[in-house]
Amino acid sequence: MMRMVLRGMLVASILCLFAGNVSAEQLRVIGNRSVPVASLEQREIRDIYLGKKKVWENGMRVQFVVLGKGATRDAFLNKYLKKNHNTFNRYWKKKVFTGGGQAPKSFGKERDLVEYVEKTKGAIGFVSSAAATDQVKILSEMSI
Repeated sequence: MMRMVLRGMLVASILCLFAGNVSAEQLRVIGNRSVPVASLEQREIRDIYLGKKKVWENGMRVQFVVLGKGATRDAFLNKYLKKNHNTFNRYWKKKVFTGGGQAPKSFGKERDLVEYVEKTKGAIGFVSSAAATDQVKILSEMSI
């Protein structure tokens, strides 16, 4: 009898653990309203964040920004760029050192990143779904 109760509690505990993951957080790539696209594919986002795409189709400069650290940054680097924090930082240090580009502006808080994207023409960034506002375009979305 006691084994049945314990087994039932174990099953219930496992189900509760998985139920918490059902409503997974969304990672959003956001853009200033001036960005001349409605959405971006993963390949396009990768090209932007690796400094390969520097200008939008209308000639406006791409202003891409990043979060300095945290789970949202790690998820973005992993899902969109297939890199981790260290490889991304090394990539940009090498690119800057060889004159191949300027490292992205970094923000410590999602709120500050969103505010920058709202106010800066051509800007894009990434945040958790909770941080995005209706003052920016949602260019891409992915579960994390």
